Amino acid sequence: MDRADNRTGVFRSVDGELREIAVELADAEIIAALRTLSPEERLAKAAVHSRYLRRALRSQLEALHPEWSEERLKLEIRRRLLGE
Repeated sequence: MDRADNRTGVFRSVDGELREIAVELADAEIIAALRTLSPEERLAKAAVHSRYLRRALRSQLEALHPEWSEERLKLEIRRRLLGE
């Protein structure tokens, strides 16, 4: 992945570990396609994406920290997605 086309950063995990992240930016073609959708269609796509992102993040956290409780998983997902 070419980092020039992505946002990178570092975050601190609940355990205090520093981890690097890279977030892919949307292609111009995807942005153009999304602009053709109605507000309702865009909202529906955002909801689907949000559910996918939460499931993917949960799977990653469960693999990295099998000892975490359900509550701790929920807190870390919330922190990462909402910045809490």
